[in-house]
Amino acid sequence: MTNVVVAALAILTLCSLAFPTAAFISTSTSSRAAIGRFHTIRPPLSTRLFEQSSTPASTPDYHKSTPSIMYDFTTFVGKSASAFVSVSFFLLLAYHRDALLVTLFIGSIINSVWGKILKKLLNHDRPAELQLNENVKLKPSDGGMPSSHAMSLGFIGTAILMGVVPGEKQLIVSAIMATYSAIALRYRVRDHLHTVEQVAVGLFLGVGNAITWLKYGVGGDHSGPLITWVKDHCVSADSGLLPYPALAVPVIVGVLVVGSFERRIARWLQNKRN
Repeated sequence: MTNVVVAALAILTLCSLAFPTAAFISTSTSSRAAIGRFHTIRPPLSTRLFEQSSTPASTPDYHKSTPSIMYDFTTFVGKSASAFVSVSFFLLLAYHRDALLVTLFIGSIINSVWGKILKKLLNHDRPAELQLNENVKLKPSDGGMPSSHAMSLGFIGTAILMGVVPGEKQLIVSAIMATYSAIALRYRVRDHLHTVEQVAVGLFLGVGNAITWLKYGVGGDHSGPLITWVKDHCVSADSGLLPYPALAVPVIVGVLVVGSFERRIARWLQNKRN
């Protein structure tokens, strides 16, 4: 089933990179211009209605219901991805509370912190078009390489798929995860939060970190050094489960790391100085 996992991750990568750019391909200049407006900065509703009423009958209308639904759906998935994935992962941890899930949670936090460190070290600019995009109200001020969202999706998806999901269910689960991740990452490229390269690097780093964490931290028979440490120090010796009160720790850590708490503090300090 490892081949299925690798194939699913390859499909995820191809979708997340090809899907955002495929929508811009057109055989006519007018069609390309219309699609470009649709996928970059969406005009107000009044403007869209005016364009529809004044569009000649021979010109394709790219603001019909189907593109609008897909646009809004992609926006919803992209904007809610961080919260949705974080809450889902926490609920999975709270349900199982075993050493494996605790170890994977620790790995996801380290993966996120590593991504933030790389952003500081590389200091790679986000797309310049981001500053002109009115759809993104709270514009990130940190670097864009690698995409921390792509790193988290790559790590959590791979870790859950290869470490938790039973072999007979990996095919369908991998397809669902790949589709969801592709849509979420398409939003980040479409709205110029990241370049394709930043998303690709983040995705591959997340996947690579997860495979390394599973191989050397968890181990094939769950006897790796990291999961052994979790068994000795985090879960109950009697039940092998994380005590319910201890679930407050991943909540606090998750809010601080996933919620980009350091970015909000930096923005607050900058506004205070100004």
